[in-house]
Amino acid sequence: MNKRTISKLPSDAELLTIEQASNRLGKGFSRSSIVRRINSGEWQEGIHWIDARRGGTANRIVKINITAVLDTFAIPAAFR
Repeated sequence: MNKRTISKLPSDAELLTIEQASNRLGKGFSRSSIVRRINSGEWQEGIHWIDARRGGTANRIVKINITAVLDTFAIPAAFR
């Protein structure tokens, strides 16, 4: 994806590293399962996670929007 979309995070967004999010979310949210959700597109960039790296760097720095993740799981599974 060459074109980057700019989204404005809500003021209540709480950004955590993958390790912090894994600890906060608990069982079922290991580092690898979080990365899998990101890579598969289950969690959307700009909503559930952001890439906080500086321009021109190769490695991404992922920050998880824990507020959006928890809001998603408040929706019954049949409607997600």
